[in-house]
Amino acid sequence: MKKKVLSALLTTTLILSLLTGCGSDGGQEGTSSGDSGSVSGSTEQSSQQESSAEASAESTGTEGSGTEASLRPETRDKITVVLFGEESPRMQELMENEFQQMFIDEINTEVELMYLPWTENGAGGKVDLMIASGQEFDACIVDPKWAASSYSKGYLQDLSGIIDKYLPDWHENVDPTAFDAYRFDGGVYAIPIGNKPTGGVFNTVCVRQDIMDALGIKNISTLEELTEYVKKAKEEYGLYATYELASAEYIIRGTGDRNITPLCKGMTDVWVDQDTNELINFVETPEFEAAVKLYNDWYAQDLIPKDILTNTVTLPFQANMTSIMRGTCGTTLIENEPGLKTVVPEGKTAEYYISPEKPIYKMTYENTAFQVPVTSQKADRVALFVNLLQKNTEMANLFAYGVEGTDYELVDGKVSKISTEELFYEWMIYNVKISSPTTAYTDEFMEVYKDWDNKALPSVSFGFSVDYSNIMTEKAQIDNVWTELATPMLAGLKDYDSNIEELKAELKKAGWDTYIAEIQRQFDEFLANK
Repeated sequence: MKKKVLSALLTTTLILSLLTGCGSDGGQEGTSSGDSGSVSGSTEQSSQQESSAEASAESTGTEGSGTEASLRPETRDKITVVLFGEESPRMQELMENEFQQMFIDEINTEVELMYLPWTENGAGGKVDLMIASGQEFDACIVDPKWAASSYSKGYLQDLSGIIDKYLPDWHENVDPTAFDAYRFDGGVYAIPIGNKPTGGVFNTVCVRQDIMDALGIKNISTLEELTEYVKKAKEEYGLYATYELASAEYIIRGTGDRNITPLCKGMTDVWVDQDTNELINFVETPEFEAAVKLYNDWYAQDLIPKDILTNTVTLPFQANMTSIMRGTCGTTLIENEPGLKTVVPEGKTAEYYISPEKPIYKMTYENTAFQVPVTSQKADRVALFVNLLQKNTEMANLFAYGVEGTDYELVDGKVSKISTEELFYEWMIYNVKISSPTTAYTDEFMEVYKDWDNKALPSVSFGFSVDYSNIMTEKAQIDNVWTELATPMLAGLKDYDSNIEELKAELKKAGWDTYIAEIQRQFDEFLANK
């Protein structure tokens, strides 16, 4: 599933032009609590699964057409995979027919999907409760932040023993650095999926290009220009600015000259100076002050919705409720515009960088992966399942777009959709090495998109993740303070001057010194071993 404009400015500025204690913000943030000791047994469990799979594998060559025949188990089994959202009628039909037959033919495995609401995505949701209670399922998508929390609770298996053997095609089409975001204490605790640019993720602001065009606004490169746009969009179209908080990185990017980013993608409290490697308490920065004051001003002008902290709509931008949201490496055409067009057929989206002259940093390879809970005995089958989703163009197109001739047609090498029903998430499956782009994307866009990360510099914390095992209490207390005091400030509800000293004091009282000292120790060790 992003440089002065992606749709518009990709073609002009970039020569032409869907997702630790940190990671993506796709799920709700949970506290890292629980007993991490149970993780130690997961390596043995993984080894047992590998031995079991080896015993059942056969060199047939008569069934299956892609995954190495020797890896296709002789015995049929079944896995349950948790996804979020709602299963479309077409997805249900394909899972009962073409998709299911492909899983059986290729990996001799039946796949059952269990759908949960998107509100359950993330640490502390129903998936965690399912694992804690011993409810059996075999895989669920996860992001680095959630994975770090789950690891600290002992919920995830170490998959080190299976990733080399059971992902042969994956290794051809996905960069192995994708595993870095899911490494903890030498183990690997999720299998990433997809292969998309990640440079500058969340650093662009995604806008309604159709509204910009109607308003005669040509460019957005400063916070002043952004404010002008959101004010006019509210006046003329009744759209609020955003339901996101001011910790959105595209806001911080425009508040000062320093090159600071979250230490890890999605982290809110600890940032890093890319030029000095210094770890930063975000609330003590002038950037935090500027962001809060900007949102205070927007809130006073009724540009921030009054229910920003209680909103239950998962994707307000796609629902035509807001005029901006965070961008994601140029993928608004993949991730946001299709949903928006179901509500506003003429809607168009684009992405701009605030302060476009500043460097772009790549903090992680990918932010979506499949976790395997400690309650599952089928990690090898899950690996074969993920491998199949990333096997080749035929498979990637099948699972994302459906059956050629029925659900889509290929027009000059691009997918022209006949059915618009969601199947396996396109943003999850999409791999720039093997997936066919849709006809919505120009050749110029794809040329830039495929090379997007060539423009990005590796973050000083690339591949780093925080192990909260030694600071779980402090983490939980700091999260509570952040939710109670910092979040309302970053929503525009509380002003900076009257609340900043209380916020600083409460963070310190919650154990900030111990918390940051442990993170600093881990980061120093990470830098020393790079």
